[in-house]
Amino acid sequence: MTRRGLRYYPIEVARRLRHYAEKRLYGYADRGTLAEAAASILAERAANGFRAGGHFQGVWPRDLCFAAPGLVASGLGDELRVTTEGLVERVAESGTFYTDFHDGFEAATPAEGVDTFPALVVLLDETGGIDPHGDAVAALAEFHRRKFFDPGSGIVDGAGSAWWDSAADPREAYNTAMLLTALERLAERGVETAYAGWGSAIREGLSGLWNGRFFDEARGSSVLACDANVVPLYFGLVGDRRAERIVGALDDLRTEHGLRMRERPFSYGEVHPYFLLHRDYHDGVWPWNSFMYANGLVRYGFDGRAEREVERVERRLRPYGTFLEALAPDGTAYERRGYASAEDFTVAAALWTEYRVRTGRPPDSIAADGAPS
Repeated sequence: MTRRGLRYYPIEVARRLRHYAEKRLYGYADRGTLAEAAASILAERAANGFRAGGHFQGVWPRDLCFAAPGLVASGLGDELRVTTEGLVERVAESGTFYTDFHDGFEAATPAEGVDTFPALVVLLDETGGIDPHGDAVAALAEFHRRKFFDPGSGIVDGAGSAWWDSAADPREAYNTAMLLTALERLAERGVETAYAGWGSAIREGLSGLWNGRFFDEARGSSVLACDANVVPLYFGLVGDRRAERIVGALDDLRTEHGLRMRERPFSYGEVHPYFLLHRDYHDGVWPWNSFMYANGLVRYGFDGRAEREVERVERRLRPYGTFLEALAPDGTAYERRGYASAEDFTVAAALWTEYRVRTGRPPDSIAADGAPS
């Protein structure tokens, strides 16, 4: 851990414990209907640089890239472009793939972000900024390839932080899917990088993790996990037949409250020390994962399944009047051993908005009970 990390984590622990105590004592601030909550959360985030929400007081590129379509659909594309350009500049100047950006400092938690480069590419693409920043993108691609990519396998296998930053081992399927998404977008824009010509090999690398039903989370681990499978659906990386099999496999994770993140909790040896008390963090439902999944389902024509998944999660969120980061297996807000779910979670509100727009029912058409007005 770097000296910066040694300073960062005590501050972060104190912030999370304070948040936990506040939620246990006072609960979550009710913003009204989910439509009202989404509108107010996203507007507030646009005014402060799109911080993640709750006790997460910084900007996380990986969250923000998933939030981008919903933010643009909400008319916040200009604000998102300004934030994105600032993130690209800060990473390019430092040559470090930070994961958490604050005013005046950045942090790599618990290590450099393997998915920071692809997240920035997605953000630039969603805001129309790839071409003006082609030189910076090319430099970042070179850094990323050198640090994280294995040309022999076509898999992104470098150690670092990913969406599930509690996991100690590389999230190979997720990280490879994210890189493939970025490279396809760069190819569409005609931007040349150090990854030029590697798209087919990387797609083959991802296919090497396919077990016939779903993508293994990594070589040597056939545990069914959402990050390895929901992301390829969301970004449209697979064909219809493979998508159908993934959807069938993910049914194994379905609960009455939404999709569980992983078929079993991580073991003690599978998480970083910072997360030892919360190995079950991925054993529950993350609303934003469910909304991402719903968007992916609609992309492949599974509209009914998508609506049922959204309805399951909406039923759990409505009593809180906000968009939570994480739910426990019983469907209540995750509040365990000093950690409480973040509230007003930007990416959850944005993905919910994207789903409503994608299905022809933008949030301003949703009545208080969740039915179209």
